[in-house]
Amino acid sequence: MVATINTPAFAVTKSADQTINDVTRTTVTFDVEDFDTDAAFASNKFTCPSDKPGLYLFQAELFVQSSNDIGTCQLDLHKNDTSNVAGTELFDITGGEAASTYMARISHVEAMAAGDTMECKIFSDIASSGTLNVNQSNSSSDNRTRFHGFRIAGV
Repeated sequence: MVATINTPAFAVTKSADQTINDVTRTTVTFDVEDFDTDAAFASNKFTCPSDKPGLYLFQAELFVQSSNDIGTCQLDLHKNDTSNVAGTELFDITGGEAASTYMARISHVEAMAAGDTMECKIFSDIASSGTLNVNQSNSSSDNRTRFHGFRIAGV
């Protein structure tokens, strides 16, 4: 028997690294579905099914690396379009200790109506106009990059 109280639910990862250009907000691509109970995750975003509005918990974790120092790294959850930021996590070490790797994490609860979408975007400012690399997930990298969510209550 499969419990369906917290559905839809999804968990996705990456099969290859993704290069993010400096000072450019970029959609994080996810091409491996661990599970997707209602076929609601496609084209790098979750879409709330018409019969499942409610409160949803979304979580993302991205392991990022750069050959140059990371000044800032911002992980956002975007609802419906690029200008509607539902949740954000900012890593800012300008003037602090230099770092070239970071594990960005975000956890956010959002009310979702039928057809609403949620996706991950990342923005970074790298020293000397470098690039950021979002790591793939595989058995040897212990699922470094993931995006998942599920409904926690109906409306």
